[in-house]
Amino acid sequence: NKIGPNLFGIVGSKAGEVPGFNFSPAMKNSGITWTQDKIAAYANDPQKVVPGNRMPFAGLHNDKKAADVAAYLATLK
Repeated sequence: NKIGPNLFGIVGSKAGEVPGFNFSPAMKNSGITWTQDKIAAYANDPQKVVPGNRMPFAGLHNDKKAADVAAYLATLK
């Protein structure tokens, strides 16, 4: 929870609610529940999915890689 929130169990959780991480107001107010599809979209283009978030990463801009990241995160429980 230093550079980003812990992503274990992220699939099915609400955005901006991982304990111990200071989320941007944009993320806290996004209303997102993290599904694999939403994670893939976010990994592809974070600012498009949650405008105004503090994610310094510009995105993968590759649907296959983004889906792979989301699938991997779904295994972390």
